[in-house]
Amino acid sequence: MAAPSSCLAAIVFAVAVASSAAAQSVEAVKTAAPEAPSDATADSGLTEDAAQARALDLVPQSKRNWELIGDVQYRQLAVTDQDPANDRRMLYRLQAGYRPLERLDVFLRVGVDQRFVSVDGESGLRFADTAIGASYFHDVPLARLGWDRSLSLFHRFRVFLPTSFESHEQDLYTALEWMTRARVRIVDKLFGGVRGTLLYRFNKYAEQGGPAGATLPRFTAEAALFAEYSPLVSQRYGTVTVGVDLFGDETVHYPGRNPHAIGASELPPGTLASSAVISADGSETFTAPHYGYDIYGVYAPLPNLFFVASLEQAGSVLSNGEPRLYAFNRDQTEFVLRGIVTY
Repeated sequence: MAAPSSCLAAIVFAVAVASSAAAQSVEAVKTAAPEAPSDATADSGLTEDAAQARALDLVPQSKRNWELIGDVQYRQLAVTDQDPANDRRMLYRLQAGYRPLERLDVFLRVGVDQRFVSVDGESGLRFADTAIGASYFHDVPLARLGWDRSLSLFHRFRVFLPTSFESHEQDLYTALEWMTRARVRIVDKLFGGVRGTLLYRFNKYAEQGGPAGATLPRFTAEAALFAEYSPLVSQRYGTVTVGVDLFGDETVHYPGRNPHAIGASELPPGTLASSAVISADGSETFTAPHYGYDIYGVYAPLPNLFFVASLEQAGSVLSNGEPRLYAFNRDQTEFVLRGIVTY
């Protein structure tokens, strides 16, 4: 999910603080967590990349049983080249939610991605994958541990429909995701927590098209740590929150077919012999670890209006077969501006 993968992460929690402060107390509101990152090496459009969807599932508590959430993001690489249009994009998301029972929400999310470069004859707009899901939140008192706090737990299940161009190209049937987040107030206005996410993709084929097609991601497990602090909490001036999150995931790909096991009858007539077919991973299962972080600031002048600025990094742990972790990479680190409004 980390995706660049993906989903990956505490901005939602910062927005939660802003929302709750404007309403009553910082700990009064439960919100959804961002999604886990998907494969950081390919923007599948499935769970978006690590920096995407930071507040797509944010639903500030209200007296209504329904909620609409609009999210607009501007994203660009922190270091752009001589043709910056290749390094910039816009994301538009709209989510509708309904609460049939107390603490239980169901929702539908749709979206469009806009790039500033496109193939001749095509626009720069492409649909994102559609998400249908449900979420549930509850608190667990920590008094038995001698700590006068409550652990806020949030659980979410989502089903993704392959409405994006990337999912269509990969012949994705659907994908299932489960996320659980635990969040606690450490002291005053300082919060921290952990998040875990599992994602499973159902593809028609194990590998991408073409004789050199790589295997597709199948299963992703992600874990994240986050912390946030609100230096300003005011009903008159709004709320300012700053935070950081660190995440890592392991993506397991579909097993590739051994090229020597592919018979000539399985190949198009007159094209390639079985000995010429290349499988990216042979008959073994390929795994790919990813990592990332987000540093962000959120300003909420009103209970239902949020402005976010963040610096986000997500990438593969391995580079050319060797472990390499970058705090900053010109091809991966992104600067993000976004606006979120709820109704």
